[in-house]
Amino acid sequence: MAITTGIEPARDQTTDPWAGTPLAEEHWLESPSGFPPGGIGNAEPEPDLPVATARGVHLTRQQLTEALAFAEFLAGHALSADDRSELEMDLVDAFEDSPKQAMRHLRTLAGGIRRIGSLDPINRCQRRLQALTATYTIEQRRLADGADPSPMMAVVGRYNPLVRYWASAGIVLVADALTARAAQHRLVLSLADREPEETTALARRLLDATAGASRTEIAELAAAELRLLAIRAWLRDMGTAALGRLREEVTRAVASALDVDIVVQQVGYRASLSLAG
Repeated sequence: MAITTGIEPARDQTTDPWAGTPLAEEHWLESPSGFPPGGIGNAEPEPDLPVATARGVHLTRQQLTEALAFAEFLAGHALSADDRSELEMDLVDAFEDSPKQAMRHLRTLAGGIRRIGSLDPINRCQRRLQALTATYTIEQRRLADGADPSPMMAVVGRYNPLVRYWASAGIVLVADALTARAAQHRLVLSLADREPEETTALARRLLDATAGASRTEIAELAAAELRLLAIRAWLRDMGTAALGRLREEVTRAVASALDVDIVVQQVGYRASLSLAG
């Protein structure tokens, strides 16, 4: 998302009321499909033909497609052609080694992937956060036991790597959570016509702060994408008068804040409470 100079309070019904703001660009979880642009989850379905057979069990093209779509859902990006090909070969190898076990795993993925399109963006994001937490936690435990890296998580990690892992709290912090927190800053500060802190510096500062943070504070950072979508939905539903009042409140708060991140978090809390209520 581009840095903006502010959100105009007046809404012209003949034009996009959010033109020139961070809300003008759709978040990929807000898209009709709920999958990253250019990804296999948005592609036309291919004929569902068997691609491999082992011990009388067939692995189909649709099952491979669903596994790739799941990887892209976790990655938050369309996989490159090389990464898709590599992951497909790894999935076929795993299937040929243990077809029944592989099919159980693929059926579990299929159930979740097929529901993504029917969910709203907030629920999609919740499912994604749960899936990222579960898959990265399992991967960290496997690696601690001396197992080889999972082919799927190795590919996901190229696009959305694990930044921090708190085993005792069951929290994983991935790279795009930090990206989402920076996007929160851009969106909230645009209300006050203020430019945010440089993204790399902000990410470094937020990571440093986790050293003395509580479990709740760490979980809040890990779920930054969920909070971002809540703020976006809240602002889009807000009327002109309410938006004008919010702009004034944010402008005053930012001007007096010792830490602007607190203002950003407060707006996020209000958005979440409003949507929940």
